[in-house]
Amino acid sequence: MSSLIKTTSISESQNIFFKRYSKSRSNLVEFLMNYNNALDGQRSNNNRLEYLDFNTIPTLKTNSALEKHASTIYSDSGFKLIQSEIEEAVDNVTMVTVSNIGENEIYVVNDKFSKNWTVSYSTSFDSYACSCKMFGRIGLVCSHIFWVLRNKKIKLIPNELHGGRWLKSKFVKAVYCGFDDDIETFIVVDETKQEYRDMHGDFYDIARLIEGDGDKIRAFRQIMAEGRK
Repeated sequence: MSSLIKTTSISESQNIFFKRYSKSRSNLVEFLMNYNNALDGQRSNNNRLEYLDFNTIPTLKTNSALEKHASTIYSDSGFKLIQSEIEEAVDNVTMVTVSNIGENEIYVVNDKFSKNWTVSYSTSFDSYACSCKMFGRIGLVCSHIFWVLRNKKIKLIPNELHGGRWLKSKFVKAVYCGFDDDIETFIVVDETKQEYRDMHGDFYDIARLIEGDGDKIRAFRQIMAEGRK
């Protein structure tokens, strides 16, 4: 009798075990199916976004070479954010002061909110940093750094400022060649305002170059005095 009870107990335990195992196995299969379906959906969405990134011609809003370069390396969403910073640099950022401290060029610039920001350029490391810390927070170049890049006549966004998460693809490399002028672009620029902004940048560039040279400063002031007439 005790043997029968023991046999029955083992049988019941086995049934409970196999029921639990079958349920767990069923849950695992269901999980794997859902996981694979999610991966397929993600791959499909990524493929669609990559297709749009590589086949959409962005509309340029300035004549800045930096904007044109940005349109070739950033995803659609990344470019729109970068484009607004470039527009801000072109339209609203102005120079306050520029100085040299050791191997660093220090630019103090003013934005549309009349707030000053400090951009430092290290000549030894060829690197840029801004007190707004936008690049460190979200990986996008701020309008203040873009102003300095334009003022220094730089046409390509430096590699260290690309911000990988915003690029068209993780496999996209830096662009070192010229641009294809056959690519159709749409540029909306007020030529007079652009000339004024370029003149403004040129003035501060000259002022920086002749700083400390009394003869050149006096000669430059004479040129400006003649220009006023």
